[in-house]
Amino acid sequence: MLLKTSANSNRARASRPGCTELQRIKDALGQLTPEHRAAILLREVEGLSYDEISDVLQCPRGTVMSRLHYARNHLREILKDLAED
Repeated sequence: MLLKTSANSNRARASRPGCTELQRIKDALGQLTPEHRAAILLREVEGLSYDEISDVLQCPRGTVMSRLHYARNHLREILKDLAED
């Protein structure tokens, strides 16, 4: 379920012209820490609630909220040029 790629190759591809939007999003997800990536995928792809994610990841609800906050901010920064297009 989690993407396993090297952060350096992801950064290079994420900024490469001609790269599809879907590939850029996958590459950006690959740049997140495993904890942040798991939280964002469980929330945005699987549609789990904060409490459900807390159960799956075996961490407090506040930790889930924090991980989602930092994951979203990191993705927003990496992919900011997509929103500008």
